[in-house]
Amino acid sequence: MGKIAVTSKPLPPEIPYETKSYVCIHVFDRSRPVLYVTRPDGDWCALCGDEHPDDASAYRVVGIGHVLDYDPSVAEVLDLRPNQEAEREAVGEPWIRTDF
Repeated sequence: MGKIAVTSKPLPPEIPYETKSYVCIHVFDRSRPVLYVTRPDGDWCALCGDEHPDDASAYRVVGIGHVLDYDPSVAEVLDLRPNQEAEREAVGEPWIRTDF
């Protein structure tokens, strides 16, 4: 039987581990950290902050819990409302939140 990943910080009860989130290919392959989290139309997106082509090949869909397994500090912005975003300069730096 395989291991089940558990986040280091529990998710809020209203956000299940497998809640759909879009990640850029760089976050997916763990070559870059999550520096930008956004909720366009309510969907979760965890991105590296770089430019990406407007093409589905640049993104993957994963459960939000997997994003937290990779970077538990993303839990700090799980209170974002739809059409809000949070960005930071580097891991460990404060998130700057804005509406769009």
